Amino acid sequence: MSTNEGKKILVVGGACGMGAATVCELYRQGADLIVLDINEEAMEELIEDEELEDGPGTLHFVAGDVNDPTVRQAAIDYAKAEFGTLDSLLYIAGVLDLMCPAHKTDDELWDYVMDVNVNSTFRMCRDCLPLLWDHEGLPANIVIVGSVGGQVGSSAGAAYITSKHAVLGLARNLAHSYRFRNVRTNVVNPGACVTDILSNAMEKWPDRDIMDLEGNELYNVRGAVSLGVDYDGNNMTGYPEDIANAILYLISDEAHYVNGAQLNVDGGWTSF
Repeated sequence: MSTNEGKKILVVGGACGMGAATVCELYRQGADLIVLDINEEAMEELIEDEELEDGPGTLHFVAGDVNDPTVRQAAIDYAKAEFGTLDSLLYIAGVLDLMCPAHKTDDELWDYVMDVNVNSTFRMCRDCLPLLWDHEGLPANIVIVGSVGGQVGSSAGAAYITSKHAVLGLARNLAHSYRFRNVRTNVVNPGACVTDILSNAMEKWPDRDIMDLEGNELYNVRGAVSLGVDYDGNNMTGYPEDIANAILYLISDEAHYVNGAQLNVDGGWTSF
């Protein structure tokens, strides 16, 4: 498979979990990276990680909330000044909704989930397009991390499910609209994965229950499938590296004819 040596890549949500696994592999392959993330502490730990020692890549970190237009613009301005172009935009950031059903979802929770998972996704894609389109050679790439929650109604709460359905529609539109401008857009849909998304929710909402009990029963027990463990007790959930590998495939030269696709990385969850 082709590598990403010298590729100019902007990663939104790259400090921990799936994003960190993706950043580490891209760095080891020699990519030039701009990472936007709100978690400065996690990013500092990632930079100091021995996995990144002596890597051939470069890494620039933009700290801040992706919902802040000045932060988004700072990352884009850096890409313009440093690279002049982008080979890939990876939108990996995402937040949970605490499994809240609609009747328990207040405006604050709804707006925050929609802002991170949908509104900022759209705005980053829109504002990065001039750095991506009319790409020399093989197409430039947009990869959005969605969720199996974008394909079913039973894996999370009302806000999360709505947000993940929305970004699948956005990706399809981008794939169709910009295919003749030499930009591909694809989605990776993770299933149950071991990431920091729960701890991030606890930090964001310290006064809320991390998982609404009613919502958890409604969505997980009655409507969804939790892979859990197999008959031998082996863990059946995915890992950040599983998602990173899918992302790297979609931005690779070998995937140059893949556009508008949804790649499920869910251990078969959506086939049940």
